[in-house]
Amino acid sequence: MNAADPRYTPEIPDDLPPGERPMLAVVRAAPGHEQPLAAAIAILTATCRSEPGCLEFRSFRTPSDPAVFYLYEIYTDTTAFRTHLTTPHVAHFFTELAQHSTTDAKSLVQLIELPIP
Repeated sequence: MNAADPRYTPEIPDDLPPGERPMLAVVRAAPGHEQPLAAAIAILTATCRSEPGCLEFRSFRTPSDPAVFYLYEIYTDTTAFRTHLTTPHVAHFFTELAQHSTTDAKSLVQLIELPIP
């Protein structure tokens, strides 16, 4: 599988500011699928960190709800993020999401950093 599953592929607005592309995804495991999803996220995290345009990729789990995961990502720019979405490991992760989560593309939130005065 080489193309990203459209159910999970986020919309990337054309009017995002230039420069680094930070984002946050909130992923919820389907009941009873917490461990397989955690394993898939761990593999995705390790693989994405080696992408040329990836500056940061960290995954977290909440102690109060082990079914909820947070993926914090920063790419060098929007082009690097778009390239990320076309990789085989992202396509594979989307198949894992389909099996183990209740998540869709709306779980990814594009962020714009506030300027520091």
